Parts: sequence; C-alpha cells; structure tokens
Amino acid sequence: MRSAPLTLLLSAFLCAIGCSDGGDGGAGGTGGQGATGGTGGATGGTSTSAGGTSASTSGTGSATGGTSASTGDASSSTGDASSSASGTGGSGGGMAVRTPAASASTLREAGEKANPPILIGAAISGGGLNNGDYKRVAAAEHSYVTAENEMKWDALEPNPGQFSWGSADNIVNWARSNNMKVKGHTLVWHNQLPGWANSLSGATQVEQAIRRHIENVMGHFKDRIDTWDVVNEAVITDSDTGVGNPRMRPSVFFNALGDRFLDLAFEIAREQDPNAKLYYNDYSIDALNDKADYVYEMIKGMVERGVPIDGVGFQMHIGPPNNEAGGADVAANLRRFADLGLDVLISEMDINRCSNQVTAEEQLTYYHDIVEACFLMPECKAITFWGINDGRSWLNSWSGALCNGQSSQSLLFNDQYQKKETYNRVMDALMGR
Repeated sequence: MRSAPLTLLLSAFLCAIGCSDGGDGGAGGTGGQGATGGTGGATGGTSTSAGGTSASTSGTGSATGGTSASTGDASSSTGDASSSASGTGGSGGGMAVRTPAASASTLREAGEKANPPILIGAAISGGGLNNGDYKRVAAAEHSYVTAENEMKWDALEPNPGQFSWGSADNIVNWARSNNMKVKGHTLVWHNQLPGWANSLSGATQVEQAIRRHIENVMGHFKDRIDTWDVVNEAVITDSDTGVGNPRMRPSVFFNALGDRFLDLAFEIAREQDPNAKLYYNDYSIDALNDKADYVYEMIKGMVERGVPIDGVGFQMHIGPPNNEAGGADVAANLRRFADLGLDVLISEMDINRCSNQVTAEEQLTYYHDIVEACFLMPECKAITFWGINDGRSWLNSWSGALCNGQSSQSLLFNDQYQKKETYNRVMDALMGR
C-alpha cells in the first residue's frame, strides 16, 4: 500500500512540530529469526519485519500496513555527519529541515554537500571487494560502510576467546583508504552465532561471553570505528510485518539474563569506548505498527534509566516477507524516536520486488519518499543501502524473500553496475526534488 503524498503530509507534520521557530530538534538489523538482512549471499535466515497498523504518537497518519519486511543488519551513522555550524541534532534546538546541495553528481557528493551533511552508506562484502566495478561504484557513491557479514560474532570469534580479524580488517582498511567511515555491525545478536555461544547457559557464562566479545572487538577497532550496532533485533512479533504480540526475542542472551542483557551490552560498550556512538538496530520498525510501538517504549525506558544509547537504526528492508512503509509513516516514526534525544538512521535499506508484491512504481515511490523523510530531518544521520547491485543482493538466495532464485531487483545498480531508475529517485530525494 502507498501513503498519501509525502510532500503534503510532511509539510503539515513539520509545521506541527515547530518549523516556524527552527524546529525542536531531537535525537537511530538484520532480518528476522533466520539469517536476516545484511547476512548477504547464501546466508539467509527467517528475518521478520514489522508492517503494522498502529497509529503514530506523532499523529501523522495510519500505518501503511503492507507485507514487506526486512531483515538485514544494522548499519548506523556516526554523529559527526550530523553537526553543522548552525547546530543540528540532539534533543534541543537546531535546524528544522536539512537543505540539499546546489549540485551533485553522486549520492556521496549529495550527502556531503547537504547542510548538515548526511552519510550515504552501503553494506560491503569481502567477496565484492575482489571485483573492480564493485569497488569503483562503492567508493564513488558512498561515504559510509557496514560490513555485510564479516563483523558478526561467528566471523570474529569462532572459538571462545579466539578472534579472527582478517576479513573484517580488509573491509575496514579499504573503507578508510577511500575516506569512508565505518559502522561496526553487530556486537550482540541472536543470529550468526558460533555453536559454542549458542550452547552457553547461566547468567555468569553469558555475561562473561558478552563482556569478552564486546571488549575485544571494540578494542581491536577502537582507532578505526567510532559507531556500533550494539544490540540487533532483540524484539519479535507474530508476523514478519511487525504485527501481533510484540515481545523480547528468546535467545541465549535473553534466556540467561532477561531483558537486562540490553542495558548490560550498552554499558559494557560505553566502558570500552566513552566516545563511541552506540546504536540499537532492528527490522520492521520502519512503519507504524505493533513492533515499532514496543521498541519505542523499550528505547524510551532505556533513555529514562540512563542507559548509554545514542541512536536507533531502522533497517528498512521493504517487501516480502517484511512490511511496506510509506514515507509519511516513516517520517512520523523517525520523529518520535528522535524526540527522545537520539540519532536515527536508515541502516539496511533495500526494496525487493519478489513475487511482484511491490510493483515497479511502488518501489520508486517508496525509495524517493522514505529517503526524503530521512533527508529532511537533521537528526537522521545516515542512509545505508544493503548492498551495491542487484546481482549480489542477499535477498536473491534467501527463501524468505520469495524470490525463488530470481533477482530481487532491490537495489540502485543493476548486474552491470549501471544506475537504475531507483538510483535516480534516491538522488532526486537527496537534491530536494
């Protein structure tokens, strides 16, 4: 389903929150239960997403419902792209609306020249970096990198206390050589765990494992990464669209520690790096639905308890099996989280057309309106696309996306690394068109 035209709804919404006095400022995954979004390639999963029908606390329209949801990882944005001389972000004051660049020839340039700047990111795979066209497009069009799989627990700590850094180091060093920032993804997640971690039992064992992993991983990358997805996908609902009985997800972490594991992970991460940006990341919280409402209350409680959380990443995997989220609902959702004083960001965006549940025209509208919703909000620090080109999308080989081995047609570049119309719609949104 599609919402009413974003330009009309968003204009009214911005004025309602105080556009005449400069705005009130404000504050940021991966698929569902299986190998979820951001797992790329053949490592699929059963990620779910929240579609939903719950109304927004900001009162900007009803949920788009929908059936698409997303799984993916959590790419988040660093805080430095959000600040400008005028002051933006944070819970008080700042610009009401980000202003576009006067001209730009790439997505990266459009983001860097915006006021305040916004990071334009991509999930990068180690295998992709073996392809010259992949590297060329990735570096030219993006300023921000999230490792697709190479920084997950099974990749970095395959055996207890024994760490393997090579693949992750290659991605991080390549990004830095191209003046790209990196977001660490992800420290605590129920999926893509090595067998030994899933076999842990008891609060003491699990807490020790969390502490060792966070301290070693953040310590290793401390001089190169200053933004982290600390906890990924801690909430589940009965439907992949984020509708029905939202609750904490059973996992080795929750089963041993209860929801205390959330606070614990963020506290350990803050101890390890007092200056890092620390994010929570999830799928199907993009629309206004049961899961988004539950996560909002969860994050609000963390903020009120003084847990050191800096932002929330909205994965934005749109299409089967996850929700469809229209631009106006995304704008309302981002606003209520930002009003908690947090960064918000789009962390794993792709919009798939598997089984034609999202039509070509709907895909173009979603890409434009969702990117526009983030771009217009200075508290929205980054937009990360989950991959570079259609042929390498993780959705193609994940059964949950209903692609049946066909191309998901979900990204901005085709198999020959040529720009698609989806690219043009994203560029239009970044340029204020």
